[in-house]
Amino acid sequence: MWWIKRTYVAVNVVGNSMEPTLRPGARVIVRRGAGRLKANDLVVIAEPDPITGWSQIGRPAPRSLDESPWNIKRAVGMPGDPMPVGSSQRGPVPPGHIAVKGDSVYSSDSRQFGPCPRDQILGRVVRVLRTRAQHNSARLEA
Repeated sequence: MWWIKRTYVAVNVVGNSMEPTLRPGARVIVRRGAGRLKANDLVVIAEPDPITGWSQIGRPAPRSLDESPWNIKRAVGMPGDPMPVGSSQRGPVPPGHIAVKGDSVYSSDSRQFGPCPRDQILGRVVRVLRTRAQHNSARLEA
């Protein structure tokens, strides 16, 4: 039980930057750590500074959900891949970073804040749980 609590965490989705993939109120299971990430994975990352992005943080993100605001985004670029279209930064994603993007056009992500350092990643989403509203609507549609 100790290993499960240390390795996995449940996170509630707040906001609409990942719609239509994740709606506000959805719950996801996150495997802590940045290992084995690949493009298209959903990741939970520390919220960037609104002015400087991740460039001036200078310390690894905390591991507690209560110590920092978190964002859920899609990994769209690994080191060496090009930065996302519309990004303020040109060239490839630097080593030790990933490019992230929300599924909604209204997302704040690597296009505004640059690449996310790997030490700002809480973990990778491994499962999306159905919300009560999704469960009820599925029951009504059947």
